[in-house]
Amino acid sequence: MLDNQLTGLPEQYRPPIDELPGDMQVIAKAMELDFPGMGVLIALALAQRVGGGWLYVRKMDGAPLAWRNDQIRAMYDSGNITMRELARIWRLSQSSIEKILAQPSTAQQALQDKQLRLF
Repeated sequence: MLDNQLTGLPEQYRPPIDELPGDMQVIAKAMELDFPGMGVLIALALAQRVGGGWLYVRKMDGAPLAWRNDQIRAMYDSGNITMRELARIWRLSQSSIEKILAQPSTAQQALQDKQLRLF
């Protein structure tokens, strides 16, 4: 029971969000937006695993951008859409679309990296 001391608490013993201290309350409320009913449990799990330590939560912009860029490439490669239409749909400038299309897709980049490791 010691390993899951906080997350193993029965629901009736978990504190409500408003009773969590400081940043844990902020974290629980933020998690509730994506995981309704799980905010307190996620905050408790975080406190259990890294509690007392300094933690910097990094922005994860890279993954959504890679997905977006791959979607843009797939739409363009289908041949049914222009760069101007892509710019309008994704709310980007046409030059941004051109830059995205000039770069290899995530799959193409992974293949290139794999091939380079052979030599």
